[in-house]
Order: sequence, then C-alpha cells, then structure tokens
Amino acid sequence: MEATPAIRIRRITREDGLTLRDLRLRSIADAPEAFGQPLEEARGRPEKEWHRSARQSSHGDNRTWLLAELDRSVIGLVQGRKRRPRTLLLFSMWVDPSARRLGVGRALIDSLESWGRGWDASETILWVYGANDDAIEFYRELDFEVIEGGQDAEAGTRFGALAMRRDIHSPV
Repeated sequence: MEATPAIRIRRITREDGLTLRDLRLRSIADAPEAFGQPLEEARGRPEKEWHRSARQSSHGDNRTWLLAELDRSVIGLVQGRKRRPRTLLLFSMWVDPSARRLGVGRALIDSLESWGRGWDASETILWVYGANDDAIEFYRELDFEVIEGGQDAEAGTRFGALAMRRDIHSPV
C-alpha cells in the first residue's frame, strides 16, 4: 500500500506576500473563470499590495489565507473571512493540478473551519463557478448544499456562481 503524502496546512505569514502572488497567478491561469479576476489585472497588482494582503491576513480573526504544503512546495491556498456574527466566508480555494485528489482541498477546508471555530463560526459559505462540475461535486461530498434563495444566492448568480453552505461542527 502506498503511503499518503504528508500535507501541511499553515496560516500565511507576514513574509509570504510573493508566495501569495505566485499562488494567485497560478490559480487564475489554471481556472480563469473561477476567481473573478483577470490574470492581467492580478499580474499588474503592485508587489506592495501582495505584501499588505499577507501581512493583514497573518493574524487576527477577520481574515486569513491558509497555505497547503507538500514536500516543501506550496500547492494550494484558501482565503477565509469573518462575516458577523458567525459566518465563515470561504474564497479563492485552489489546489495545484498535480496535487488534486490527495486530500489537500479537504485539509484546507478543515483547517479554515478550525480557524473559524476560534471565533465561534457556525457555518461556512462559499461560491463556486456554476460550470465547474468537479468542484461542485467535491463540495457536495463534503456536505455543502446549494443555497437556493437569499442574499448569498443572488450575489453568486451575478457572477455565474452557486452559493453553497454547510454547518461547522465541533471536532469529535
């Protein structure tokens, strides 16, 4: 039997601005329709903005970026934001194609929800590009359900995205 690779999830640090830039550019190039930002726009973003984003997301409970590492390579990321009072918003999740189906996405979401439990989050909401059947199926396997109506559903519709949610449970 083949051993499962050791995936490490960590919170972004103040020094990870260029790593964040690299991952965002890779993710947008891989799936341009999925992230709501044109690649050229992301490429044109000043370096100091990437550093500021990493710095702001490296501490506190308002926002974070989590990075996935495998064999000293950063192979995935996810952004979380707090929406008061108790909603965790999940954005911009991406896993490098070479690392898909290894449990990286699940580990990123589990770690993000662990961060959310730290400030008493009770649910996770995300938006997924409506034509991305693989991603929709992945989220359904993790017990996310499509939100049929309301503000979150309407916000996604404008961008061709589905809103999905699931409850955050305490670890067993």
